[in-house]
Amino acid sequence: MFHKLVTDSLMSFHPEPAFSVWGRGLRETDWHVIHILATDRRNHNGRLPLFRGCCITWSANVIAVGWDFAEWLIREQVESPCSREHPQTVAGGCLRYRYGDSPSIPSASEIMAHECGHTAQGRQMGAWYWLFGASLTLLLEGPRPWNRFENLASNLGQFGGIVTGSICPRLQPLLTS
Repeated sequence: MFHKLVTDSLMSFHPEPAFSVWGRGLRETDWHVIHILATDRRNHNGRLPLFRGCCITWSANVIAVGWDFAEWLIREQVESPCSREHPQTVAGGCLRYRYGDSPSIPSASEIMAHECGHTAQGRQMGAWYWLFGASLTLLLEGPRPWNRFENLASNLGQFGGIVTGSICPRLQPLLTS
């Protein structure tokens, strides 16, 4: 209920999402439609330091990103699409604290899988997600006990691709280029 209220209020400010994706947590059986809201404030060169270049899960159905990240994800999905049958997960289980031979820079799809992990945490935790999620996200990933919340999002998240027909007109040209 809480996440529906948050989603509805966020969607009133962004009536058309940049696109929607399929996402779920590892333990979930059903795929969920997650709306991706893009804004210039979250671009890598944005003016606000706390928002610049970051993706954030606002509710179990809304993730906010920059337009530059949205373009990166779509370009990546055009070249190498993932699907609900072959979902993208985070290689090595962590985006920042890498183990073994996984690449040092995560792909846009891995970042989206991590954010899908946060949506699964939001569905599980309800309103508590805003209290714990916001504070624990600042601790990032790592080997210490206080990194568990972020590490869990990377371990749980599955990105099942972009929902067909959901890409906004601003991003449509990326499909043909």
